[in-house]
Order: sequence, then structure tokens, then C-alpha cells
Amino acid sequence: MDFAIAPQPLAGALIEYSKQAHVQVLTSGANLDNAQSPGVNGKLSASAGLRKLLEGTTFSSEFTDANTVVVKPAASRPAAKEPAPTKTAAPKESDVPQEPPAELEKLTVTGSRIPRAQVEGPAPVVVVTAADIRNNGFASTYDIMTSLTQNLGSLDNNANTNGFSNGAIAVDLRGLGPNHTLVLVNGRRIADYPQSYGGNSNFTDISSIPASMIERVEILSGSASAVYGSDAVSGVINFILKQKVDGTTVDLRVGDTQHGGASSQRLQVTSGWSSGNFDSVFSLELLNKTPLWAYQRRYTDSKLDSPVPTYASPVFTLIDENGDYIDPGKETCDALSHLDRGSVFHAYRRNYGYYCGSNQDVGYGTLENGRKAANFYGTATYHFSDHLDFFLDLQASTSHQEGYNTPLQWQNSYQLNGDSTPVPFYNLATGRIEQWQRRYFTIEENGGFERGKIRNINNTYSINTGVKGSIPDTAWTYEALFGHSQNQLKSKWPALISAKAQALYLGPSLGIDPDSGYQIYDAPISRLYTPLTVDQFRSITQDSIDRDFSRAENFSATLTNTELFHLPAGPVGFAAVAEYGNQYYGLKPDPLSLDGTYYGLHNTGAVGSRDHTGAGVEFNVPVFSMLNMNAAGRYDRYEYSSTSSGKFTWSLGLEFRPFESLLLRGSAGTGFRAPDLSYLYAGLSGSSSSAPDYYYCREFEPDVDIGDCSRSDVPYNGRSHGSTTLKNETSRSFTYGFVYSPVRGLDITADYYNIRLKNEVLYQDSDMILRQEADCRLGVLDMNSALCQQVLTQVVRNPATDPANPLGITSVLVLPINAAVDRTSGVDVKAHYKLETDRVGTWDFDLGYTYVISHDLQQFPGDPVVDELKDLYNYVIPRDKTSYSVTWNYDKITTTLYGYRLGGLPDYDGTQRLAPTFVYNGSFNYRWSDALTLSLIVDNLLDKEPRRKGEWTSYPYYPNRWYSPLGRSFFVQANYRFGGKD
Repeated sequence: MDFAIAPQPLAGALIEYSKQAHVQVLTSGANLDNAQSPGVNGKLSASAGLRKLLEGTTFSSEFTDANTVVVKPAASRPAAKEPAPTKTAAPKESDVPQEPPAELEKLTVTGSRIPRAQVEGPAPVVVVTAADIRNNGFASTYDIMTSLTQNLGSLDNNANTNGFSNGAIAVDLRGLGPNHTLVLVNGRRIADYPQSYGGNSNFTDISSIPASMIERVEILSGSASAVYGSDAVSGVINFILKQKVDGTTVDLRVGDTQHGGASSQRLQVTSGWSSGNFDSVFSLELLNKTPLWAYQRRYTDSKLDSPVPTYASPVFTLIDENGDYIDPGKETCDALSHLDRGSVFHAYRRNYGYYCGSNQDVGYGTLENGRKAANFYGTATYHFSDHLDFFLDLQASTSHQEGYNTPLQWQNSYQLNGDSTPVPFYNLATGRIEQWQRRYFTIEENGGFERGKIRNINNTYSINTGVKGSIPDTAWTYEALFGHSQNQLKSKWPALISAKAQALYLGPSLGIDPDSGYQIYDAPISRLYTPLTVDQFRSITQDSIDRDFSRAENFSATLTNTELFHLPAGPVGFAAVAEYGNQYYGLKPDPLSLDGTYYGLHNTGAVGSRDHTGAGVEFNVPVFSMLNMNAAGRYDRYEYSSTSSGKFTWSLGLEFRPFESLLLRGSAGTGFRAPDLSYLYAGLSGSSSSAPDYYYCREFEPDVDIGDCSRSDVPYNGRSHGSTTLKNETSRSFTYGFVYSPVRGLDITADYYNIRLKNEVLYQDSDMILRQEADCRLGVLDMNSALCQQVLTQVVRNPATDPANPLGITSVLVLPINAAVDRTSGVDVKAHYKLETDRVGTWDFDLGYTYVISHDLQQFPGDPVVDELKDLYNYVIPRDKTSYSVTWNYDKITTTLYGYRLGGLPDYDGTQRLAPTFVYNGSFNYRWSDALTLSLIVDNLLDKEPRRKGEWTSYPYYPNRWYSPLGRSFFVQANYRFGGKD
């Protein structure tokens, strides 16, 4: 068989060997983390390849049967023997011993603190190795997560953040929300992103984790709070970075897209240094990526790309008191036709009228941000003795991202409830009620793109240091750790100052019109239709700067023993952990973005912290020779804002092996998530909203249907802030399935999962608040009840004597509450087959598939249960995802064809599911020598465009949470190693 395993830590090399040789590797010895493998390349037998892999280490190997090999210290101490394995055909190699191993110690796998003998355990764990990342053409952690069939959430990205967490990348296992997936780096927590996801919950940004530094990624599905504490509701993702190197490696990767934009360059240098008892490894990565502009893709460069008739964006618009457009005349628009790169024309919108508009403004946004980044990772260990190590891990990154949302806009307005609210005025120059609107300022008025760019400067670092070792002459091992992680973000947003724009266009206010109650201005119409000079535009705009910060600190102590005591079936494993930690979250926005100074830009602040303590135990018990049990329990307590909240969680897993090639498994457990700091401490926030005025319509127009009421759709300011009265979200999950290896070279796994999340936090529904307010005012509910007293404070209205809008709704406040129940279930299937030939090399076939059986949501008590898979209008999610690949190894060549299938998404109207989408990547790797490897990668081989069928009428005219606009991309890569062992 052909091997292609690069020099790396022995633990990772054995995982890769297991996949390429298709044998089960059982590891023996407690010091695998300190061992470095020289790797192996070329055509060798399974046993010869393993010997090559172990050269220079202190480990040896023994095959117990055709499919199982034990790796153990060359001179391990005797111990009680394991029960004899089920007999199968012996390996053909004459040098393979047939004796059972003397000792079976284990590798630590995500989902347990106890080292175990097999990667496959009671709960399914998916492993993505560095070789998978390279061969499948994954350029970033986003690509890795997209490939996971378990990653089923509809997530924000660069093209649809709407101002929230721009440039950050989240992950959402099982579609329960990114705040319910726990993300670890080297098994340790990192600080949350210092902005909330969608303006609501906290989450972990994975964009700062460099793909080139990843040794492997382990993904555990299901609730795992009994091992990891809060947040592990839908699963755990553990990014394990490279810990060992052989020599110095320089890796250069250059890429571009066929249709322009998003070109990239990446340089990585990895090296290490050892002297005496000291070992160190460091890696530095530099990345440059240009933005992808919407005008660089033919299907996103104009509003004319819409699959259904639409209207041009109003650039200059004059509106009367009824909301209709006042025709400026073709001559007026012709005089402005040179603007926006010659695209302004005399436009018409049905039911509104004529105006000066353009179809090109949508093309001035970025579909992918530009990014410059530097990432550093280093680890150092000092070996005081064979039983005591001091370690220090450091990860730091800086990232500068640039994006462009849409050009700035303005409409005559006034400050209300901390926001800038559009309102008509009486124009003395024309003698009528008017509204002036600049839906956007053209590129010429902006003076180019620079003034409108959104800039994010993100600096992160994590440090973990402590001691670890073992107690001499015992099986006890320990680790004491202090970890500090922080994430600092400086965001610059272009902002338009309403008062300055108002003064520039309308001049000073001349008082209040007694008939309408509106402000009086004397504003010649010519001002509206005169383009601004660059200096004028800059006089009414400035950068709004936010400075946000998050921090997480943790002290932990772990004690493990893989042989606590012996039962007839084998040793009992044990682990205990105790933790103390603190989290801080601070959003410090530009003060002017809080009071309505800026038009269309309203921010929110948040400052808060909490303390956390936790303790847990875990046992691994061999019940009898074929049945193994894993049980864990943990108690966590959080303290914040004079509140103390505790939660106990448990997990139980069973493994039944009736014979060597079959594993039947099942797991059950509970999980929880302590209330997000964002939900607890969010400051007052605002947004533009609209809804029926149920009270006014029922009181003053009782004989008219709500839809025909004069106030059936009234605008108001939506308001929200956090609440420290929230409770823990809780979950229960269970899985069951099997792992089957009927013949050498083939293994199949299938697992059913079921997760139920209760008390999920979400903001109240403003429509429900308005309905309840109407019931309270009209006597349907008791006005003096606690509910009515609360609701009446949340809806703010004008006084009945207001001349312009008596009893009009000005704002509605919504609060976060524990309310929702979310349930999902489905099946994960994985298969791998390895075919070895004498003449045409080795072939590896991989398949991953996830099918969602159900996903039900009940938002509030008493609400109907919504089947998200059948509600095709409100939930644009697939029912299934598939990934598959075939890799061919022959001599010095490794080539891979990787495919990804996204199940059919609903059409825009939610009437049907469209056909599935297929995307393919290809890679070709050539080992020029032991030191140099050259690679060519093509992502999206068939240049598949985002699926646009189904009359997706909302820009960018396709569901951009699921489809990438990059098109076919090319990468060339060179990897050169200096020194080290051949």
C-alpha cells in the first residue's frame, strides 16, 4: 500500500496511519504527546510502514490480528493481560507477531477526559486530519466546517451580517444556533467574539484559527456538559494544533478566482528547537486576501439580475404627504445621469411614481471581505523529570478586514427614543408637505469606495500554562493549568450625521406648522437634485468607532487514572476535574451611535462579567469482556449581578462488542448553557420596525379588518435590552448506532441522534406585546395584573393631544426571556473503503451523510409547534447534507476528488424544495523529493454558481447563507522542509 504521512506528532501520525492502512490502532504508553514521528512515504506493507513511522521513537508495535495493531513503549512494565481478542485471519506478513499485547493504555479523544483505546467510543466522533484539509481543498476553517454534514445551521457570513459581527465565522452543529456549540482549541476554551451574533447571543469566532496550523479537528455530537460544562448542548468542536515538527517547514500558497476578486497569498513557517530538557515548536502564518465585490459577479452586479421585475433604487426622491413620489421630470434625471458610473435615469416604481434612480448600487457591496492577517502559535515544554513537565502554549493573531455594505443614505428626520426617525416637513418653498430622500449617495459623491468601507481590526491571544505529569510507580497522571484568552475588536463604520445633513439640505427650522404639526423649512427643490461635492459629503459624515473586548480566564486541575482498580473484564478508568473561571464582555460603542445622531445607524453597549466554578468526575468501566460503560457527572455554578445559578449534568455511554469487527454503541446525557453575557447585560438598543396598531384599530375602527385598518402597518422604534433574571437553558440528548468493519479495508458507521433544548432564550415578540397591550387597554385582561402593568410600560405612545399622530406608537420594548423548546433528530452515516492494488496504487473512498428526521420549534408557551422542515417560508434549511471523496496514491502522486452535496433548499415563496446542489474540489500533490511537495488545488471544479431558481427576489437573489459566490478558484502550493529526519 502507498503511504503519504508527513512528519508530525506521533498521536496524529497514528490516526493518519489508521486511515491509510485501514487497521485499528490501539496505543500503549502515557507519553505519546511527547513523541514525534518522522512520517512515512511510499509503497510498503502495513507492518513495514508502521515500523518506518515509529523510527526514532521509544515505541514498538504488535499486530493482534489482521485489523488490529498495538503501539506501546518499547520497554513497558508488565500488567494484567487483556482478554484474548476474537480470532480472525492473520496478517500475511511473516514478521507480524501473534501474541496479544501486554498493556493497553489509551489516546485521549474529544468527549472524555479518560484516555481510551479506540477513537470510536459510545458517542460518535468525526475526525478531520491535516491531510483531509489539504487533499480536499479546504482553504480556511470556514471551508472545513462547511464540509461537515452535521453543521446544519443557517449562518451569517460576510454578505449578510446586516451590521452584526461582520467578518466573524460561526459554526452551528445540528442547527440549534451557534451559541449551543462549544468550540475548543487544544481542548481548551477561548474567549467569545466581542460582538453578539445577530445582535443577540454570544458565540465563538473560528476565523482566527489558521487552517494551516491544524493537526486535526475532532467533532463530537450531542450534549456533553457532564465533561465540558456550559455550552456543550449540540456538540463540541476541538481544533487540535500542531504540537511537534521535524525540521523547519516553509509553505507558500497562492490563489485566485476565475472571475476575479478574492485572490489570496499565504505564507507559513513552522519550526522548533530542542536543547536538553527543553522542547519548543512555533508556527507563523501571514495571509493576504483581496475582497470580492458584488460587481465582479454577473449575477450580483445590478438589480436587473433579479429573476422577477423590480424597481431601481431611488437615488434622488421627492415624496408627498401620502407617500407617493413627486415626478422630478426626465430632464432633471438626465442632468444626473453621469452619476453612479453613468447609471442614473428617470425611473418608475409601480404605485409610487417617477424618481431619479439607478440599478447599480447593489454592486457596490462586498460578498467576501478583504483580509490581512498574521497568526502565531507556539508551544514550549520543560521536562523537569520523567514525571513532571512544565508547559506553555501561546496563540496570537491580528486581523485587518475591510468590507463594504451599502452606500450611506439620508432622509429628513428627527431624534426620537435614541434613534433617527424619518418624518415629513412643511416646505415653505413649495407650500406642501414633503419628504426628501437620498436612498444612497453615489460613488462620485463619496469620492470613491474608501469613505464607505467598514474596517475591523481584531486582535486575539490565548495563553495556557501549567504543569503536568505522573505520580511515580502509579497509574495516576495530573495537570494543573491556568488559561487566559482575550479578543479585542476595533470597528470603524461610515456614518452620516443627521443634523448636519438636515442643515445642508433643508436649512434652519422656521417653527411648527399649525395645521400639520410638522417642522417648517424653506428648501428649494434644486438642493435635493444637486449632487454633493466630495467636500460636502465629507462634511456630513464621519467614522463611527466601536471598541469591544471579551476575556475568559480559567484555573483547572485534572487527575486521571486508567487503572483505578481492576475488574474481571479489565481496569476501571477514572478522571476528576475542578475549575474556577471568570468571563468578561464589554461592548463600548461610539456614544453618538446610541442617541440617534447618525442616520440609520444605532448601536448598543454591554458591560458585564461572571464567575464560574465547576467540578466533575468520570468513570470508564469494563462491565464484562464485550460491554464497556462510561459515566460522568458534573456540577457547575455561575455567579453574576447578585445572582447565583447552579446546574448538575450527567452522561452515560455504552459500548457492546459482540465480536471484533462490530461495535454497538449508545449514549445519553444532559447539557446546559448559562445565560449569555450578551443577553444578561445588553444595553438599550433600537431598530426600525412596523406592525399593526391593534389597540387603535379595535378601539376606533372596530368594524374594519386589521388588514384594512388605517393603522394596519405603523412604523415605530423597536427597543430592547438585556435581563439578569434569565435562567439556564437545558438539554437532553441520546444517540445510538453501530460501527461495522466486515472486511479489511471497509468500515461503516451509522448513528441516530436526538436533542431536546428547553428554556431557550429569545427576545419577546413585539407583535405579541402589542396584542397584549390592546387586551389590557380594552379590558380583556385585568389592567392591574402584573402582565398588564409590565406590558403597558413596554409600549410607548404619543399623548392623545398630539396634533400630528395622536396615540401613535413611538416605541415597543422587548426583553429576552426563557421560552423556546427546540427539538431535532436525525441520522449520521459514514463509510470508508480502502482498495489496494499492485499496479495502480491505493484508492481511498470516503462518504459522509446526515439526514434530519425532524426539527421542531415552539417559540413561546401556548404557541403551535412549528416543523422547520415543512415551514419552507420561514426556515431556509436543507433536510440532508452529503460529503464524499476519492483519493488515489501512487508512488509520489496523491490526488483527490472531493464532492459536497447540499440538499434542496426551499424556493423564495416557500412552496417547494429545489433540486440539490453539487460542488466538487480537486487536488493534485506531487512529492518532488523527501523535502519538497508541490500541489495544485481547484475548488468548485465545475464553476457552479449559486442556485438562483425559485424566483429568489431578495438581493443577492439567492440564499447567501448557503451558497458561495466565489466560483472556480485555483491554488498552487509549495511545501519545503529543511533539516529533520528523512
